[in-house]
Amino acid sequence: MKDIKVTDLALFAKSFYLLGDSLDYCFDCKYCRLNGEKHENMNYHILPSEINPDFINLPVAVNLFYGDPLLQIDNTIKLLHDLENAKHKGPVIIVTKGDYSKFPDIKFDLDLHIAFSCFGVNSYLDGNTMERFENNLKEIKRRKNNYKYSIEFRPIIYNVNDTVESFTNVFRLAKEYNLPIGYSGLQGKPSSVKIWDENGLDLKPYPGYTFGHKKIIDPKIIELFEKLAKKYGVLIFRKTSCLISYVHNMNRDYNAHYYRPCEMNCSECIMREKCISFKNSLKEYKDLHNIIPFDYKFVDTYDHECILSKNKICEFPSIDCKHINGRLIKIKDFITTSDVRLIKWLTGYTVDANFIESPKMSESWVKNLALINKNKS
Repeated sequence: MKDIKVTDLALFAKSFYLLGDSLDYCFDCKYCRLNGEKHENMNYHILPSEINPDFINLPVAVNLFYGDPLLQIDNTIKLLHDLENAKHKGPVIIVTKGDYSKFPDIKFDLDLHIAFSCFGVNSYLDGNTMERFENNLKEIKRRKNNYKYSIEFRPIIYNVNDTVESFTNVFRLAKEYNLPIGYSGLQGKPSSVKIWDENGLDLKPYPGYTFGHKKIIDPKIIELFEKLAKKYGVLIFRKTSCLISYVHNMNRDYNAHYYRPCEMNCSECIMREKCISFKNSLKEYKDLHNIIPFDYKFVDTYDHECILSKNKICEFPSIDCKHINGRLIKIKDFITTSDVRLIKWLTGYTVDANFIESPKMSESWVKNLALINKNKS
């Protein structure tokens, strides 16, 4: 991997530091992008602050690997207590399709968030049912310890659950329980498409698009979704980090999507003023050498193109992807996409660098050298 020294101590997804274990069974959602990992042994128990004290504020997802967190409830509770004992300050997220009644009604000294995943309709493609989803929401009102909650409506799939009926099913419940919704389309990376083909699944992208890196939804379907959201008075978010940032009262989207305001429809987002104000504050000089473990410099630009777009890794770049503006952090070294995420999360800046797609971070972040030596032994 070029000359990058990465570490196996931690794994990252787009919006989270991943903590937990994989299982070899789950709810068997046919479309799941983790189906190719069902027989892989993923075990990540090292807490963020054990690696680097600055990581104590990172967003953490517990058991977001193959195998729902409520299918391994004892392990999930143990990891929550581990984070609690470490005094983790960042949001801690559980995304589940499982039976929420199995989750104990106990207090955690954490900024805990339960995201209920739903599909909008009952379907052989989905391992959940609308009945279980609704029962999970009913469970919220029975709880003494009310954590933060939201709905993850995904993936929206062409000619499957992209109808008025499907959307109305979810918006009606979101309104009743006063919950925001995060939504996205179907991600069809080559490995997933291969599994679908092998299993005879006739999953198709929206006309005019191909499956790939981005989770494309046809603009007319997005327009319908947004229209119904306004009708029911429900807050919607195209990105999970935007939703989490809102629910947890952060001063910005921690994934810095405000660098792509048109693509993210920031003008309609309830976080708009916070994110604009924060991005404007980035024009002031800040010394970040105590945070970022790479040599860097600030660059002011009005026409930066994302490396994913420039290298044609992303098949459908938006106008924003080719015309990013504002103050960026420029790094000469090769870094990973997880390094980019960490820089965004910790500083609020986006990054101009040659980076390699990887769920692992560079070894440079690890301040606990004993962990590196233990990992290598």
